[in-house]
Amino acid sequence: MRHAVPALLICTALICQTAIAADDSERARLGRGELIISRKPVKGSDMPEHTIKGVIDAPAARLWKVIDLCDNYKGVMPRTKASKEISRKGNVILCRVTIDMPFPISDLTATTRAIHTVRKGFWQRAWTLAEGDYKINTGSWTLAPFDAAGKRTMVVYRVHAEPNIPVPVWIMKKAARSTLPDLIDAVAKAG
Repeated sequence: MRHAVPALLICTALICQTAIAADDSERARLGRGELIISRKPVKGSDMPEHTIKGVIDAPAARLWKVIDLCDNYKGVMPRTKASKEISRKGNVILCRVTIDMPFPISDLTATTRAIHTVRKGFWQRAWTLAEGDYKINTGSWTLAPFDAAGKRTMVVYRVHAEPNIPVPVWIMKKAARSTLPDLIDAVAKAG
């Protein structure tokens, strides 16, 4: 277990370099207000990893206040039934979140261990599953200035979550298509 945090920090450093990258075509689309959603298969998992990129008209430092405080996710993030920060030791945060699932599927709760990385021009929350109703629950929020003035922020949300309970693939695909844009919108409104 003591090797988990250093390994996560290495992974976080790699994510830092790639999560915010966008080619000229993507930057133009993002600059026009488009959201770019992608998914990629994950070896050994039935569920793909989903990523959404968007630009919010607000400074990254202001949006970070929304991402940093897990206690407030219930009032901000879509489908979040409950959220509680369990502990914070330096930049390592333990957070419990319950997601409201559609009937007849039971709500899903996960306790995650997140590493918060804040440095000039870059903010990231990268998490892994500590325990809960999932086989896998990893992801990240990454924020970086989109323009030179820092008044617009590129936001990248990445998630790979596979519940312990069987959830029809069509429900998971529908949830990803509708919830991912709602997440970006929720952060924009709260920030």
